[in-house]
This record gives sequence, C-alpha cells and structure tokens, in this order.
Amino acid sequence: MITIWGLLIGLPLLAFGGVSLFSPERARRAVARFEQSSAAAWALTAAAWLWTAYECSTIGIDVFDAVLFKEKTGGLFVWVMAGILIYLTVQWMPKCLPMRALTGLLMLLPAELFKTTRLLVPASGFAAVHLFVLTAYAGAVIGMYGMFYPWRLEAALDKILSHAAGARVLGGMCAALGLALLIAGVGL
Repeated sequence: MITIWGLLIGLPLLAFGGVSLFSPERARRAVARFEQSSAAAWALTAAAWLWTAYECSTIGIDVFDAVLFKEKTGGLFVWVMAGILIYLTVQWMPKCLPMRALTGLLMLLPAELFKTTRLLVPASGFAAVHLFVLTAYAGAVIGMYGMFYPWRLEAALDKILSHAAGARVLGGMCAALGLALLIAGVGL
C-alpha cells in the first residue's frame, strides 16, 4: 500500500518539480491555467467533498453520527449532502476554488495515509516511512492555510514562479521530495 502512496504523492511532486526546474515559464503558465480552470475546480471540489463524506461516514463519533442522521438514513444523508455541497461550492465560491479544493485534499490526506504509515513506523529511530509522515504534516499545514487564504497561496506561488531562480529552487525541492517518496514507497 505504501507503494501506491509513493506514486500518488511522489509523481505529482516530481512532475511539477521537473517542469518548474527545467522550464519555469511553462510551470508559471500551467499554474495560471490551473488557478482559472473550472474543470479543476469541479474535479477537485468533488474529490474533496466526497472524501469528506467518506471520513464523516466512517469516523464513528456518536455526535457526528447523530448530526448526520446516520441511523435514520442508513448513512445516505452524508452522501446527499456532499453532492449538494459540491454544486453549491462551485456556484458560490468560484474565486480561487481550484487552489482551495487542492488544499482541502491536502488536509484530508493524513487521515488515510497514517492508516498505512502507522504499521511501518519502527519502535525507535528514523525510517523511510517518516518521509511520508513529514510530507503529510507539511501538506496538512499548507492545506489549513490554503483553505482559508487561497489567494495568498496563489500570490506566493505566482511570485516564486515569476522568477526563474525561485521556480528552479522550488522545482528542485519538489522534484527531490517526489523522487524520494517514490523510492521510499518502492523500498518499503
């Protein structure tokens, strides 16, 4: 399972990092297109709300189950709400929505990833699995900030990518992390 996580997290980081490292202008244009893409907004918003519905339906906290009418509807209510919220979010919050939805996914990532990593963490010392844990925590922090201030995250990314040196440094860091995650995922 950790190999799949290595692919899911490592490949996008490696791809974005590689483009930023070797073609900063292309990376800047791709990010600008992403920030304006309604298809990305719909897809990422749907993924984020459906993943949230899954987490709410499996969390097993009595208060959540009561609020979400789990017993009365057999768990269907949370999925219906997710569908409604996908539509309402896209309609009412179109500004910065691709970035907001992406950062929402970053916040959800540790919940599922840690189900796998907790089984691989050694009793003591550092192991390659810790790279996944650190990446998930960093992603969650970026996700929390980006959910509330996606325009600031977009502005910061645009500023970094507008300078070739900054784009190459960011690209190198992302590519190195992506490659390390791919290698760690295969090696564990």
